[in-house]
Amino acid sequence: MKRVMASIVAVAAVAVLALATPAQAAEEQDNHISKLVRGWTNIATFWIEIPKQIYVVSQQRDAGAGILFGPLKGLGFAVARLGAGIYEGGLFFLPKYEAIMDPPTVWPFEEAGTLASK
Repeated sequence: MKRVMASIVAVAAVAVLALATPAQAAEEQDNHISKLVRGWTNIATFWIEIPKQIYVVSQQRDAGAGILFGPLKGLGFAVARLGAGIYEGGLFFLPKYEAIMDPPTVWPFEEAGTLASK
């Protein structure tokens, strides 16, 4: 199992180095690293969408709507955020990316998360 993980990491590192040209290397490396970190963050924190959406729906409508519809909305956003995290964390080495979710992580708690329309 350790050999498989080491092989995957080695292949990913070679792919990152092979795809970057010298002119864009610094910018692309920063983009790849931020994409990887954002993916891991979304995988680790996707479940926070459920209480977040309970709060957001309660603030937008009322407490009853937050209790009834917040968990459903949160579950939908949690699944979407987990999928975005797996995609971004797993394919971080590909060039030219944009964030899939808006906001890109669950942390901006004041705003309701939405799927990016870019």
